[in-house]
Amino acid sequence: MEISYATHTAWSNPGSFRHRLDELPSTPRDLADVFENFMIHNDVARLLSEANARYADSDHALRTVERLLGAAFARDRRTLLARRDIPAYLNVTSRDFALIATSVLRSNGIEARVRVGFADYFRVDHWEEHWLCEYRLGEQWRLLDAQLGWLARQALGIGFAVHDVPRDRFLTASQLWLAIRSGNIKAANCGRYHHRTRGAWLPAVNLFKDVAALCGVEALPTDYWGPAVEFSRNRAVSVKAYEELDMLAGAFDDAPQSPWEARARVARYPWANPFEARVASEDRAAGRSWAVKLPSLGRFVAPQMGSAIANN
Repeated sequence: MEISYATHTAWSNPGSFRHRLDELPSTPRDLADVFENFMIHNDVARLLSEANARYADSDHALRTVERLLGAAFARDRRTLLARRDIPAYLNVTSRDFALIATSVLRSNGIEARVRVGFADYFRVDHWEEHWLCEYRLGEQWRLLDAQLGWLARQALGIGFAVHDVPRDRFLTASQLWLAIRSGNIKAANCGRYHHRTRGAWLPAVNLFKDVAALCGVEALPTDYWGPAVEFSRNRAVSVKAYEELDMLAGAFDDAPQSPWEARARVARYPWANPFEARVASEDRAAGRSWAVKLPSLGRFVAPQMGSAIANN
């Protein structure tokens, strides 16, 4: 079976809601504005002092597009083009904006993939942890920030086209890690601003997640495996890990052109390989954690997650 970035993964597959995605624009240019009808970032909701419905507290832990859309339509069955009341919104992270955008584009035969990295357009002199959708247009790959709808653009003063984010405004985790190591960016300027979390450990753990997404595993922001579990727990990167992370970042600094190419590269770094990895996933806000198991190498397309992912 030929696999490309236009092929759905177990996470991006909309399953029984495939026909509802037909309601949405099929081009990257218009997706961000439509997403503002039914999705809001957790941090934005808190800043706006918007009351989140109790059933939205765990939206950010929904792993698949099918489950995200299922939650959205359980609250409001109308077309996704209709703006919801805030209590009916999905309360999510940038990962979910990127994943649903990727799902829409893949469903329309466009090669697309989730990228994990950091953006500099949320706050001056700060690189914020952020997830985007990257899609192929002709021979080029372009970045779509599906979180930047009209309201977000006005609030942030965004002047660039959100379906073609400038490459110097968003750096993948590999690029940022290498920039930190070369001294071009300070680790203290990278992190999750509203969570008061920063440091080199964040680019390090996100390097694992970006590599996984390129392989076809769109993990949660709270998933950690291999050495990343220790980095997350200690909020630091061990000295012995720096050289290995340098090699992994170098291997993925130039993005692969297919999931198979990505899988061949990560096979050289078994400690970072997401397939069949035992993952520590956590919800710090709720004060709980759990273990999940990512799918095997052979599993790519799956409309139902089955037992491969536990508790989510």
